[in-house]
Amino acid sequence: MTAVAPSQNNAAPARRRVRWPAPATLAGILLVIIFAALYLFTLDDGLRPGELEGGDLITHQYAQVQGRPSNAPGYPLYTMGGWLWFHLGRLILGRDHNPIPILSSYSTLWALVAIWLLYRLILEVTRASDPDRGDSGRGLRGERGLWPVAAIVTVFYGLTYFFWYYAVTTEQYTSAVAWTLAVVLIAFRWERVRRDGYLMGLAFLMGIALAHMVTLLFIAPPLLWFVLRAEPRLLRRPRLIAGVVALALLPLFSYLYVYVRGAQHSEWRGAGQWASTGQWFLSFLSTRQGRAELTWSLRPFLTKEFPALIWRELTWPGLIAGVLGIAAIGRRRAIMLYATLVIYLAFCWIDRLGNWFQVIMPAYALLAVGLGAGVGWLWRRVGTGETRRWGTWLARAVVVLGLFALVIYRGVVSYPRADSSQRAEDTGLQPGWAILADDPPAGTAVLGTLHETLALNYLTGIWGVRPDVRSVTSEQAQMLLAAGTPVAVTDAALPLVPVEVSPSAHYSALGRTLVALHAVPAQDLTQAGAAALGELRPWTHDFGGELQLEAGRIGENRATGETVALLVWQAKATPSQDWAVSVRLTQGGKEIAQVDREHPVNGAYPTGRWSPGEVVADAYSFALPPGAAPDGLTVVVYRRLADGSFANLDAARFPLP
Repeated sequence: MTAVAPSQNNAAPARRRVRWPAPATLAGILLVIIFAALYLFTLDDGLRPGELEGGDLITHQYAQVQGRPSNAPGYPLYTMGGWLWFHLGRLILGRDHNPIPILSSYSTLWALVAIWLLYRLILEVTRASDPDRGDSGRGLRGERGLWPVAAIVTVFYGLTYFFWYYAVTTEQYTSAVAWTLAVVLIAFRWERVRRDGYLMGLAFLMGIALAHMVTLLFIAPPLLWFVLRAEPRLLRRPRLIAGVVALALLPLFSYLYVYVRGAQHSEWRGAGQWASTGQWFLSFLSTRQGRAELTWSLRPFLTKEFPALIWRELTWPGLIAGVLGIAAIGRRRAIMLYATLVIYLAFCWIDRLGNWFQVIMPAYALLAVGLGAGVGWLWRRVGTGETRRWGTWLARAVVVLGLFALVIYRGVVSYPRADSSQRAEDTGLQPGWAILADDPPAGTAVLGTLHETLALNYLTGIWGVRPDVRSVTSEQAQMLLAAGTPVAVTDAALPLVPVEVSPSAHYSALGRTLVALHAVPAQDLTQAGAAALGELRPWTHDFGGELQLEAGRIGENRATGETVALLVWQAKATPSQDWAVSVRLTQGGKEIAQVDREHPVNGAYPTGRWSPGEVVADAYSFALPPGAAPDGLTVVVYRRLADGSFANLDAARFPLP
């Protein structure tokens, strides 16, 4: 009888061995996670008043929210990516979520990409190989790179102040760092394996620079020398050259976005006069403003800010080790990086008043690569020869401790300055919140000061709060007032009304901050804007047959936390005097707060100007001490006599709920 082999289906299944990523890969992933947590913890979530007045930060925010061109030449690819990032973030987190962290996290995204690329690049330059001799490192000890060195140096760079700060605020500089590191990493890997795909990737990155930040192209001449020096026969391959040129030009099509948006919104073009959209477009691409900032002078290079900030950022040991360490990565590679740094340095000298930050940030990253390469060279140097094993470990321990000292110092110094979350000085939006806290009627046009206007525009246009409310100029307010459109003015801008809007305008308070303007006297609560003030209590009192208190309410202002009492008056006849008003809060019969005002409506509307039957709302704000709970309100109408004494017209007292 022939024996039958058992069926494979009956055999016990073999256990599959779990393959974990290499330690170098795990370390890189852990680095990205740690920095993601750090940067998100310190993410920008507010605005200082000065930031609303202009600059790259606020320009990028408006561009990414509204899909408008940013600073010349428009950063089309970066801006379109930011637009998508912001609107996806709002879709996930909700429209009420603070937009500033969402916009800032776009920089964080590119910072994390840069962190990963820097780590991989240091691994590349710490391989035990000599690329100048065509040695790929196969079979050599340490061919995967020294990941502990790469990790520690990457942490050091990630904690430098400027990189950290721009990783948590709305700027484009972290994308410049990521782009530069990607170019260098791809170039070095091409040199090692000589695959055409890497050259095509480099060409595409050059095109992205043309459609993003043109100063990044300063690395192009050293890069071209690097490639042709390693492989001069590339010039004899026309098909490859044609493909490289095509890929480099492909990103330029993104400028169609700049042209289209400029044609759709002429108000976004900035200051200047152009005969056509095409004329503006060419002027915009030429970055005339940026070129005007170039100093082009031979003044002394050293200034209080630059280049001193380089050694303040990288520290003297880090800077010296970074500059010297570049020499350890191979002659061709070193020449490419040194040449790039020299070009960066020359540009910083020429453009000290403008865009030198665009190259100083990548320069720090290249110096960090040199630091990693130098430490890697020293690491292997102390591990060769006749050195005893304990001596090797002792020497390497000293190297590691030195790196850790740099990391700790950099982190301790940078953290207080780079932390952009919950900053006490982020008060830029408070004027806008104060305006909206008064809950103006739908469609109200608001005349305010510069800071109030900028804050209101941000809240309505970027945050999306009350988009029906808009800011206007004095000239626009004048036209709207004549047309009967709801117009309000802020307390701070009240002095502008008689001079720039209308000397005969009538006033009525909408709350603590806003005052409604009327071309004719309001004859009822709705016309006075009191209908939008919330529930009014029947506080009524006849003051000497001249003024009638019709109603009132008391509540808390959401923006300031102050207690606000609002009184609605009606003139029974033309008042005989310019009466003053005193409003007092009491608790248990004891007065705890008092506001005296010589004229109603923030002192801007004397009762002598009131018309018979006119309804006027007036607001009084109180900063009460902690724990205060007023249970009564007293209203006194009075005037000051020639001898300095006071004469009361009448007083009224009302209980509070």
